[in-house]
Amino acid sequence: MAKLTLEQGLFRLNRLTAVLSWLLPVSGVMMAIALVGTSTIDGMRTLPSVMAPAAILGVIAALLAIILSSMWLSRANANLRAAGRNLKHGAVMAWLWTFVPVAGLFKPYDVMREIWRESVLHDGQITGQDTATLPQWWGAWLVAMIGMNLSNRAGIEATEFGRFVLVPVVAVAGFAACILLRSLVRTVNHAQAGLMQAAVFA
Repeated sequence: MAKLTLEQGLFRLNRLTAVLSWLLPVSGVMMAIALVGTSTIDGMRTLPSVMAPAAILGVIAALLAIILSSMWLSRANANLRAAGRNLKHGAVMAWLWTFVPVAGLFKPYDVMREIWRESVLHDGQITGQDTATLPQWWGAWLVAMIGMNLSNRAGIEATEFGRFVLVPVVAVAGFAACILLRSLVRTVNHAQAGLMQAAVFA
């Protein structure tokens, strides 16, 4: 990642936040459509083939959201470093962890928790409900990922359990994870907006 000044970094974070603010809920809805539309029961698709393009768009939107969210983590981390904060994770690994097998199940949460602590908790106006959003987001994301892996196993998706329990749970958890991440992203972006002023008076 190119080394930016704190001012440039904050500007880029704000732009990423603006995109994720609409992309995350859209990708959540589109992925839910994709999951329902590609599930089967008794050998039949649950949605007509005309919905196939929506399913493809859902997958594309989800992948784009994951990539941009990883970039957002890296930029938020780099901004804190530019402001003089000592962090355990580097800006490069802040986004790379998302794509590392096994580590991707817990490291991105660790990165976000560090960003949250160094950005938001310094604000002094955080509430218990806001703090609970962090584990709620990651819990929903893990449920969605694990459930999706289970649904892809041969035979499970086409069963009544897969169609009426697993697929709806994955769809709801995925959408919830997107909405909760949107809230975290916007809160951190707002908190980091004060880094420049803090740096001036430091």
